[in-house]
Amino acid sequence: MWMFRRSIRHLTLVSAVIWLLTLPLVMARFHILSPVAVPLNTIVWLPMAIALVSGFAVLLLGWLLPPLAAVFGWCSDGSLWMLESCAQTARDLPWGYFWVPGPADWWLLGFYGGLAILAAFPTIRPPRRWCLALVAGWVAVGFTPAALRSHAGRLECTVLSVGHGCSMLVELPSGQTLLYDAGQFSSPHYGAQSVASCLWSRGITHLDAVVLSHADADHYNMLPDLLERFSVGVIYVSPVMFESENRAMIALEEAVRKAGVPVREIFAGDRLQGGEDCRIDVLHPPRRGVLGNDNANSIVLAIEYFGRRILIPGDLESPGLDDMLAEEPWDCDVLLAPHHGSRSSNPPGLVKWCTPDWVIISGSLGSYQPDTVATYRSAGARVLHTGIVGAVHIVVDRGELGVESFLDTR
Repeated sequence: MWMFRRSIRHLTLVSAVIWLLTLPLVMARFHILSPVAVPLNTIVWLPMAIALVSGFAVLLLGWLLPPLAAVFGWCSDGSLWMLESCAQTARDLPWGYFWVPGPADWWLLGFYGGLAILAAFPTIRPPRRWCLALVAGWVAVGFTPAALRSHAGRLECTVLSVGHGCSMLVELPSGQTLLYDAGQFSSPHYGAQSVASCLWSRGITHLDAVVLSHADADHYNMLPDLLERFSVGVIYVSPVMFESENRAMIALEEAVRKAGVPVREIFAGDRLQGGEDCRIDVLHPPRRGVLGNDNANSIVLAIEYFGRRILIPGDLESPGLDDMLAEEPWDCDVLLAPHHGSRSSNPPGLVKWCTPDWVIISGSLGSYQPDTVATYRSAGARVLHTGIVGAVHIVVDRGELGVESFLDTR
C-alpha cells in the first residue's frame, strides 16, 4: 500500500512540474489556466494507457483474430469513455480552469531561453532563492503591464475584422471597456476566438458593457462564446431586441441568463458612462422603436472626446435612418458605415448629414461595394474596409486623432 501511495505522490509531482513548465506556453497559445489538470493527470494515465495498448491490439489482431480484436476494441471503447467522463467532470468543477490573457512571445523566449541555459550549464545555476526571485521578477515583467494598463487621456476604438459582421472594441479614457456588437455571418465560434484574441492582447479580461445594436445574428451570435471567456458588467439592447424568436436569439438569451449578466434597454436620449470629458450618447432608436425591420431599430452611439467625434450606427436603414437624418446634423470625424457599407443605408444622405473624415466599413470582401465606397470618397472621406485592410485602430489622444489599419495596403 505504501508503494502505491508513493507512486501516486510521484505521479502528482511529475504532473505538477510538467504543468508548471508548459503553463506559459499554454496560456500564450490557448489562453487557459487549468489547475485541475494536475490531479486529473494522475487519474487518466491508466485509462489512457489501456486505450493506447488495446487500440494497437485491434490494429494488429483485427485481420488475424477478429473475436480477440473485438475484446480489445471493447476495452479501448471503455477506456476512452472513462477519459471523456473524467474530462467533462473536471471541466464542470468550480475553479477548475480560467480563461486568461497570455504572455507575449518575447516573454516566452526569455523564459524558456533562461531555463535552457540553466539546464545546459548547471555550474552557473544560482542558489534556489535567487532562481525563485528571477522567476518572480520575470513574471512581474510579463504580466504586470497588462494588469496596470492605463488609458488616461486616450480614447481607443478597434473595429475588428470579423468578415460579414461587426464587432468594435471601445477603450475609454477612464479605463472602462465597451464592446459594440459581437457577431458574424459565418461560424460564430471562430469569430469569437478572433475577438477574444484581440481582448487578451489588450490585457482585457472584463468588459464593463456590451452593446448589441439590433437583433440580426451577425451582430450578436458571438456573444455566447465570449460570455464563457470574459465577465461582463451589463448588456445594453434596444427596446425591441428580443421581440423576434429564432435559434440564435434563444441561444443568446440562455447564455446571458447562465452568465447572470444584467440586461438593460437604452434608447434615444440616454447617455452611457464614459468618464470625465467623454460623452457616449444614444441617438436612436426612440423608446417605442420605429416601424420596419430590425435594422431600422439599430442602436446608434455617438462618442465625443476632446472635440473628436465617432458615430456608430449599426445596420441603420430606413425608416429609422430617415428619422435620424431629420434631426440636427451631427458632424463626426469617424463613421462606422451602417449595414456593412450597403447601398440600403443611403450613403449620400448619411455622409452629407455627418460629414465624416474617415469611414470604416466592417465587412467581408464579398460585401465590398465599389459604388458605396466611391460615394463616401466623393464627399472627401477616407475609406477603410476591414475585408481589405484588416482591423482598424482609432486613437484620440488629447484631441489628436489617429487612424491606422492592421494591414498596410499602400
